[in-house]
Amino acid sequence: MKRYLYLGIILLLTACTGSTMYSHYEHLPLSGWHADSAVTYDFVITDTLQTYDLVINLRHTERYPNQNFWVFAALYHDSLLLSADTLDYFLADQRGRWLGNGFGDQRDMPMLYKHQYQFQNAGEYHLYLRHGMRDTLLMGVSDIGFSIEKFE
Repeated sequence: MKRYLYLGIILLLTACTGSTMYSHYEHLPLSGWHADSAVTYDFVITDTLQTYDLVINLRHTERYPNQNFWVFAALYHDSLLLSADTLDYFLADQRGRWLGNGFGDQRDMPMLYKHQYQFQNAGEYHLYLRHGMRDTLLMGVSDIGFSIEKFE
């Protein structure tokens, strides 16, 4: 019971910081993430004076077969393409030890997508993510998320 109380207090304290403006995870099929399958995040920006850190959050198992993770990211405002990026993130160090956080078989790896990014216009935005790995069907990734943090 004490453990649940401590967990509740920690969650309450982290939820009250107010720096996370948007956060959403998409669960991926157990059969694997197909290279043609894009994950979409839709969000609204109202404050164009604020700068943000845009973060891609990868949740994978220790059975993930690679040391790195390539992802294609396309950011749109309404239907206008703002940026198309090919990103490479390391998930393990040179000795094969997983980076990020986790326990048991699960690992969580936050990956900075854009640092101190300022949206030029208010309105609806869309982020599309597709994996860029050589395997058409990527195994070992359970969830992919996207969050927007106010930069302070």
